[in-house]
Amino acid sequence: MLAYIFWHVPLSGIGPSDYEAALLAFQRDLAKTPPSGFASCATYRISEVPWLDGRSGYEDWYFIDTSASLDALNEAAVAPPRHAIHAAIASKMDLGRGGLYRHVFGEEQSFGARVVWLTRPRGIDYEPVLRSIADASAGFLSCWRRQMVLGPADEFAIVGTSGLAFAIPQGWRGRTVERRILTPPRLST
Repeated sequence: MLAYIFWHVPLSGIGPSDYEAALLAFQRDLAKTPPSGFASCATYRISEVPWLDGRSGYEDWYFIDTSASLDALNEAAVAPPRHAIHAAIASKMDLGRGGLYRHVFGEEQSFGARVVWLTRPRGIDYEPVLRSIADASAGFLSCWRRQMVLGPADEFAIVGTSGLAFAIPQGWRGRTVERRILTPPRLST
């Protein structure tokens, strides 16, 4: 399982309710006629992150089967039947950045309220450290790893409940991002 994660902020002057309505309309439409390899999606309002220039914004998770599914998702997002719905949200966006993450372990489609983004020291085997974090943490749901440095965020995402807590290993860097889901996850049929 992969997750295409898209971080974005609205243009100045666009109210949250207008922005969120356009965003959720796009995701509802995508879920009605999902592209090949699309599993589900969810959108969160998030606290400030460096890759949004220190601003708070939104974080969309699009769960897909394979990297080939990313092509199908991209084409479906802007295809003629959906073009106007996509344009309605795209025209309200100021800044957007995306990344591709592979599921490492835990729940494949986790919809937790907190993410801890981690960067490891170079040259270490990361998997035993991540397993020990998962085993020792309260509120752990899943672990994800950035693929091929495709994205501005940190290398690992530990997704958990609002009670997610663990000690950051020595030499690692971590940042906690609080998020609130805008709508229940959209699952394809």
